[in-house]
Amino acid sequence: FLARYELDSVPLSPTLHDDLRGKPEVLRRMQAVWSGLSEQDWRRVTAAHRAVVSFLDSEVGRLLAALRELGLAENTIVVFTSDHGDMLGAHGLVAKGVGTGYEEVYNIPLILRVPGLPGSGDDTTTCTSLVDLGPTLLDLAGLPPLPGAQGRSLRPVLENTANPADWQDAYAEFYGQRFVYTQRLVWHGPWKFVFSPGGIDELYNLRDDPHETRNRADDPACRAVLEAMCARMWRRMRQIGDESLFNTHYATLRTAAVG
Repeated sequence: FLARYELDSVPLSPTLHDDLRGKPEVLRRMQAVWSGLSEQDWRRVTAAHRAVVSFLDSEVGRLLAALRELGLAENTIVVFTSDHGDMLGAHGLVAKGVGTGYEEVYNIPLILRVPGLPGSGDDTTTCTSLVDLGPTLLDLAGLPPLPGAQGRSLRPVLENTANPADWQDAYAEFYGQRFVYTQRLVWHGPWKFVFSPGGIDELYNLRDDPHETRNRADDPACRAVLEAMCARMWRRMRQIGDESLFNTHYATLRTAAVG
């Protein structure tokens, strides 16, 4: 296996030089760590990451070839996904960081190959989550569903029978790794809301601003959207039992754009 990337042709993130205006202070602290890197250094970081992806791609190819050679390809569901993405210079940051509630981290690959289903090709409109994988695999295997599962089966999406309007929402939690910095994230249609009790809340229209450069959380014109997204967050938290903010006796952690 050999993958070669010419550094001069490796693209830089369009938000590499973001001044982080309107974003949480913790991002500035992390960005300062990497402030000494040149654009060529950033290209090298990106090339190294792409080389690893190319290597993984070749290894997946070996696994798929083995399934075909063993006669198991038509009796095996294949799922390829990831736990998170990498900033790779977006907003001047590396890795997944702390409080980086951005698409570079949360918008991960999800590839499913299911024998007997037609496949829908590239799908960039369905909003799904890793919690949907368990219910999906059990459904496809003809097994009973998980009791109290937070996710739901993607079978209607895979069979091209889903109503797109039913797949426009997602929810995520960030518990701060080893430090107390918590976030909750809500997606609905083109909108995304990031609740940061210890920082600055963020609201983005991903259709108009896919690189998340303009935080609309304090924009009076978006107040109704902010309130609606916050309401979705609280409803989802109550639904799944995410009560760490509901039950805290520390009042500031109960504070949100809409309480």
